[in-house]
Amino acid sequence: MKHFFKVFIVFFVIFTMIFGTSLYLIIAKEDKKLAQVPFPKDITTSPPPKSDERVNVLLLGVDSLNGNRKGIRTDTIMVLSIDPQNNKASILSIPRDTRVKIRGRKGYDKINAAHAYGGVDLSIKAVKDFLGIPIHHYIKVDYRALYKTVDDVGGVEVYVPMNMKYDDPYATPPLHINLKKGRQVLNGEKAMQFLRFRKGYANQDLGRIQAQQQFLDALAKKVLSPSSIFNIKDYIDTFNMYVDTDMSTREMASLVFKAKNIDLDNLEKETVPGVPMMINGIAYYKANTEKLNDLVQRFYYGGEKRNNVKIAVLNGSGKSGAASSVSEKLIDRGLKPDVVGNADDFNNPKTIIYYDEKKEEAEKIRRILGKGKLVVNKQKLKEKNVDIIVLVGKDI
Repeated sequence: MKHFFKVFIVFFVIFTMIFGTSLYLIIAKEDKKLAQVPFPKDITTSPPPKSDERVNVLLLGVDSLNGNRKGIRTDTIMVLSIDPQNNKASILSIPRDTRVKIRGRKGYDKINAAHAYGGVDLSIKAVKDFLGIPIHHYIKVDYRALYKTVDDVGGVEVYVPMNMKYDDPYATPPLHINLKKGRQVLNGEKAMQFLRFRKGYANQDLGRIQAQQQFLDALAKKVLSPSSIFNIKDYIDTFNMYVDTDMSTREMASLVFKAKNIDLDNLEKETVPGVPMMINGIAYYKANTEKLNDLVQRFYYGGEKRNNVKIAVLNGSGKSGAASSVSEKLIDRGLKPDVVGNADDFNNPKTIIYYDEKKEEAEKIRRILGKGKLVVNKQKLKEKNVDIIVLVGKDI
């Protein structure tokens, strides 16, 4: 039980309230009335993995007066991945200004805008499309949870690398930052200032992410102290007020036991590789695609190369969202399409899978979709510069 408790506490530290989940599980066995977990509807997560398969959890942080309010952008985006077969775990941070395409929107946008446009569901889809990995669960936390938890543990000691001063009375909530350089103990209010500050870092979002990781490491030491056990009821209250997740009690317990043998000292933490860039007067973070692909392969596929196949999914049915739906099914099975769009016409009654040399992969796609006629057509593939074309028909 001690190791069980420690494992999930550290995951809480990495993203504020996973700890509250484990405490809920422990306490609920004794008093089921202490905590009630609301379960959201209409969230498109990937099919659940088998007991020994990797599980990916999207971690979202919102910085607002009301974390459930529509139109709020996510301030923090991370993916926690647990590999029970190899007893490994990783955290990948995605800078909020990362330039991506978001379903249903024209052109490019910042990835944190997905939540403003379509809530958690669109955030999940944006991350799945960006990384090409399945997302099995999500946890969304209002930053007020962190504010309260820091006060509950008596503050957190960190090193502030510079004088931090910034005011934005029009932000939601209003932003007032005034911290002096040096080592100090931060209460909940000061901790929020430290975590929200970004203008003074040379690399802005990246510097802010590094500061977040430093803070969470310091918070871990505090939460893992013996005295933390006296704060259990406070953690449960915070969890109920500020945390939104699709996981049931059973799924939370399953996640804990998947992680029970993981060496937390070897937890891998990375940030999407890339550089800040101004494009058409807008500040973006542009991911380095080649380095990101290598990172994804290392984190989520055990270092093995994913199928080296270029796939185009084209909507030939006229049904809105048909190509995106097929693309999502392929991503859930480790096949990331390179092109998702419309076909030249929408009068295709049956789904066709065009291929040439990649017959094995084409057959795998047919098995995933449960339909699709296999057709060899070198010319079509050459026109799209891909190895396989999935022409989505009206039968999907």
